[in-house]
Amino acid sequence: MTKKVVIGQVKAAHGLKGQFKIQTYTEEPNNFFTYGAVYIGDQYKGVILNKHKSINNGFLVSCECIKSRTEVDKIIKNYIYIFSDQLPQINTKENIYYHDLMNLAVFDESDNTIGRVISVSHYGSNDIIEIDLKQKKEKLLIPFNKNCIDVIDTENNFIKVKNIEGYME
Repeated sequence: MTKKVVIGQVKAAHGLKGQFKIQTYTEEPNNFFTYGAVYIGDQYKGVILNKHKSINNGFLVSCECIKSRTEVDKIIKNYIYIFSDQLPQINTKENIYYHDLMNLAVFDESDNTIGRVISVSHYGSNDIIEIDLKQKKEKLLIPFNKNCIDVIDTENNFIKVKNIEGYME
């Protein structure tokens, strides 16, 4: 099953002829244009974006199907996404797409169920994994690194964590 993967967002209109500014969420900003056709919100499907120039945190773009500022105004704040099958394959166990972690069960070192992954965020020096705790109506934030993540098994839909006692208090 292919999943939607958000790779950017429409931020603002530029001029009167349908150009707009986008923010990219890809690790390498120029990779945004290597995935092919994108989807903009629910309005536009299979769109090829034309890059005009780089701007802070993104690009100035246009496309064939959006020709006016009025049309751009309707998509501001819309997410730009692709489907997971458009992403390049990752061949190593050291790398994983964050969307593949969503909703995985989380177990501790004693194989007790802790909860499920609900988000992964990047905060500069470390990525953080957010877990919806099964036993409590709380969330748990732990570093997404080798000190806290023991096993990631996307085929069997689970993550095994370690060294998290201090985070559980």
